[in-house]
Formats: sequence, structure tokens, C-alpha cells
Amino acid sequence: MTKGFKTAPQINRRMTELTGAYDGAVMGACSGLVEGTKIATAMGFQKIETLEPGARVVTFDNGLQQVRAVRREPLWFASAECPRSLHPLFVPAGAIGNAQDMMLLPHQAVLVESDAAEAAFGDPFVLMQAKDLEGIQGITRVAPSAPMTVVTLEFETDEVIFAASGAMCVCPSRSDLEGMLNRPEGGREYKTLTAYKDADLVDAIRAELDAGLAKAA
Repeated sequence: MTKGFKTAPQINRRMTELTGAYDGAVMGACSGLVEGTKIATAMGFQKIETLEPGARVVTFDNGLQQVRAVRREPLWFASAECPRSLHPLFVPAGAIGNAQDMMLLPHQAVLVESDAAEAAFGDPFVLMQAKDLEGIQGITRVAPSAPMTVVTLEFETDEVIFAASGAMCVCPSRSDLEGMLNRPEGGREYKTLTAYKDADLVDAIRAELDAGLAKAA
């Protein structure tokens, strides 16, 4: 288990969400990957915190892509305990295609292949937020027991990368306004599902995942 934790329709759209959340007096990250997570690079699997701009990372759609920027931030920004809404989720090995145990932040999106999604959109690949996977395949919220760093890799376009030897997680393109307005053409975008907007479809995919019928690689 990752250190620092105790267990306790439009298809074409931008696939990344805001990376921060506010809960009362606490600000915290809600997407990105926690330090210690290994991702696939041109040099093999490396811990995400060791990567710097210029590193080449294996992506699902576009092969090796160069990291444009690396952002690092605390999991939460307060002396008080991290609120449950910002608690990461422990994902046991095999739950979403990951070969190793891993942690995911609540709004981190992962790529899922589903028959229900294909029936709805004509494309079997959709993105689901980690918080909407809670309770299936042993995925549970955990309370952080120590300060942790969240690392976000940015690319020229939104990319899906391989984490924990199999899980596929979204990394964003430029997060600034200029980048959003001048996003390069090309690159595949996926429908992002959320429980509050796509409740029936999310429930159907959760059932597929829990039964081992859907794939989240």
C-alpha cells in the first residue's frame, strides 16, 4: 500500500476536471496521482515524483509523449484533518486493471471499457471518476495519516497514461486559460461520466465492473 495512508450526450468534450476542491476551511487536491505511484515511461515504470519536464511517458492513444510540465501540491492545505470529501481511495491490485495496490484521488478519472457505454455512445471507452467506483472490487476511502504530495503531469493534449502497471489515468493538457482556448487539434477525447449527471449509466458500469464484465485498464 502507498505510504502515508491508513486503511480505515456529447462524446467530444474536454475530459479533465478541476484539480482542486474546497471543503469548509480546507483546500485540497482532488485529482492527480499521489507520490509513489509508478507510471510507464520510455525508461520503464518510474515513480511519478521522479519525473521532470521533458520525460517521455507511454500514453494509451499516442505512444510516447513528452511531459510539458509537472505540478506538485499537498494533498490538502490546512493544519486540520483532511475532510472525508478529499480522502483518497485505496484501489487493491486487479480492481481496475492495476497490477499493484494504488491510491486514487476522488476526482481522478480512469478509463473504463464497458458494453453499457458502447450501447449508449457507440464507443466502449469512457472516463469515470474514482469517487464513483467506491464500494466495488474492494475500492474504499482511506484517511491520510501523513502529509502527502500529489503530482500532475501535463502534456500538450489530454493524455491517458498507464499507472500501477495497468490502470489508465487521465493527465491534462495546459491548465491555463490560454492553453484551453488554443488547444492543439487532434487527439481522442472521451465522455466523462459522473454519478450526478449519468446515474443510470454509472450504476450499469459499476455492476459490470463488480461482476468482472467491464474492463478498466
